[in-house]
Amino acid sequence: MNLGGKTTNPGDLRNKVILQTPTLVRDAGGAQSETWTNFATNPTVYAKIIYAHGAESVSDEALKTTSRMTLTIRYRSDVNASHAVLIGSERWKFIGTPDDIQNRHEYLEIIAELIKGSV
Repeated sequence: MNLGGKTTNPGDLRNKVILQTPTLVRDAGGAQSETWTNFATNPTVYAKIIYAHGAESVSDEALKTTSRMTLTIRYRSDVNASHAVLIGSERWKFIGTPDDIQNRHEYLEIIAELIKGSV
């Protein structure tokens, strides 16, 4: 496969992931909470994952670490910025809009951040 003059290897998409969408649920007392529903499991979604390293920031005199990654999947028109991806027991929320690489409808590149205490 050739993407922008660069040869890509479809075999790099070897990590099985589950795409999820947020749903607001109201309890008996009327309070709302966000839950996640799987929306893309068939066909199975495979991804190339590159974890970012060293994303640390100091906030209110406390060290805050943020885990981020770049996820590449085959193009899907039903993926948007409100979604998340479940990898094992970790949920990663999308940051920004998924990038349709060079508008070719072949791959989506997504930047995601780990949701602390997920699943």
